[in-house]
Amino acid sequence: MNKKHSILFTGHMIDKKDRKKSRFPANKEIMVREEILKYLIQEKKAANNELTGIAGGACGGDILFHELCEDIGIPSEMYLTLPFEEFKKSSVSFAGKEWDQRFDRLTKKITVHILPIEKRDNKKNNIWEQTNLWMLDQALQIEKENMTLIALWDGKDGDGNGGTEHMINTAKAKGARINIINI
Repeated sequence: MNKKHSILFTGHMIDKKDRKKSRFPANKEIMVREEILKYLIQEKKAANNELTGIAGGACGGDILFHELCEDIGIPSEMYLTLPFEEFKKSSVSFAGKEWDQRFDRLTKKITVHILPIEKRDNKKNNIWEQTNLWMLDQALQIEKENMTLIALWDGKDGDGNGGTEHMINTAKAKGARINIINI
């Protein structure tokens, strides 16, 4: 049986225009793209297994990850917290029309999963935490000992629950290998 290796991505969105403390300014996109690509190529070279990429669909790191997976021939799947239009409005459109177009193009080309309603109604975790747990579970189901997390993270506390820091801490607790890209 052919083993698989999952590459899970988590990371910051492009900064909103009114963001007080910058995390991922739009002018850093090329640098971030190069760093994500470096880790993906590293994973691809090291892999003796079939690779699968898993990430959300937000503007910034998520979309870059999916585009780069496509560029180098790694199939990827997108996991959305909310239905398409609702997700797009909350996590893509504020960054501009180009990001909307990139999101739309990807959703037509790759497999997209939407967090099931019963997982959105969790009393313990908010929907963003639930999505992190859902993606991590999917990555671990592919092949538990063959999972890498690539995280685009500034090393600071997030704006709320369920962000990049949450995913890193949860993946670390489950024994994932983690590569952090600090902008």
